[in-house]
Amino acid sequence: MGRVRLNLANPQELLEIPGLERDEADAIVKFRAEHGPIADAGQLSRVLGRSGLPDGVLARIDFDPANGTAPEAPGA
Repeated sequence: MGRVRLNLANPQELLEIPGLERDEADAIVKFRAEHGPIADAGQLSRVLGRSGLPDGVLARIDFDPANGTAPEAPGA
C-alpha cells in the first residue's frame, strides 16, 4: 500500500492510515480547514490528542504539501 497524503486526503482516504478512527479523520479535516496543513508528526499527534504515533503509522503518511495549498483541479 502507498502513502496517504495527509494534507490532501478526504476523510475516507484518511481511514487508510492503520489505526485511524473516523472521528480522528474528521478532526484532521476540521483542523486543516481552520488552521491549514499539518506540518509534521508532532502536530498530527496533538490534533489527534495522542502522545505519539507508531512508526508503522508514520511510514504510511506523507505530510507534503505541508507548506502550500491543494492544487487546483485540472481545467479549473
